[in-house]
Amino acid sequence: MQMSLRRTLLFSSTLLNLRTASTTRMGSTMSSKQEDAGLMEGYRAWKAMGEGGTSHTWAGYMSQLSAEKTMAFPADDTIKHGFYDKPEKLATGWRRATEEQRANARRAFLKEPLPVRPGPRARAKPFVYPQRERNAADPQDPEVKRTYLEAFNMLGEMNGQFTEWKTSALEKHGQALFTKRSIPLTPLAGPTSREICHIHGTDLSGHVTLSFKDAEEVISKGWGERHRLSGTDWIHLGYTMLYVPNTVAETEVFIKIFQAGIDYMKSG
Repeated sequence: MQMSLRRTLLFSSTLLNLRTASTTRMGSTMSSKQEDAGLMEGYRAWKAMGEGGTSHTWAGYMSQLSAEKTMAFPADDTIKHGFYDKPEKLATGWRRATEEQRANARRAFLKEPLPVRPGPRARAKPFVYPQRERNAADPQDPEVKRTYLEAFNMLGEMNGQFTEWKTSALEKHGQALFTKRSIPLTPLAGPTSREICHIHGTDLSGHVTLSFKDAEEVISKGWGERHRLSGTDWIHLGYTMLYVPNTVAETEVFIKIFQAGIDYMKSG
């Protein structure tokens, strides 16, 4: 009787362990499937933004996921105030910069304070790169697009003594304005390979390298946000995303911001 009871308990214990292991495997399998589904959903959302920053493939998507886990700032940090208060801690090249170059990084190149942008605040999509506000298939106002791109192209002519057009080093395609080799380059801008600014053909958002003072102004007034790699060894601390213009009038504000970036970068 005692032996029979022991056998029964042993059998019950073994059965329980088998059921527990089976349940664990099922739970692990379900968890894995959920993770895979989430990964694919993220990939489709990432692909919808269009090309930029890396290859438009699964490998490109995984590389930005890796950057998010290893070096990027959190998405919410890109609109926080006071981020530029201590550039000596975050700005690549700060120790090598001269006092004049440091002073230029801290002063304003915008000719006047920006207005507060009306309406709800725009935000970049939750990916490290490419950094975009909207999907490539989202509609664009043709008049806004024409006016904006014409004015942007004019910046090259107006600043031709200091700038030149080349394929964006950061986006890997599309035209961008760079400072000419004859212009001294601040060590703070070393990672961006002299690139000043560009507009994304996919959604009309853009990027510009600004002084810290101007970057703070742009962000605080609702016209843009930091790149999540700004302040790393990859990108200038003042590298800033500009949102998509909603009206022709807004394109004028964005062009003024681009010009401030040009004036900062040509200051050496």
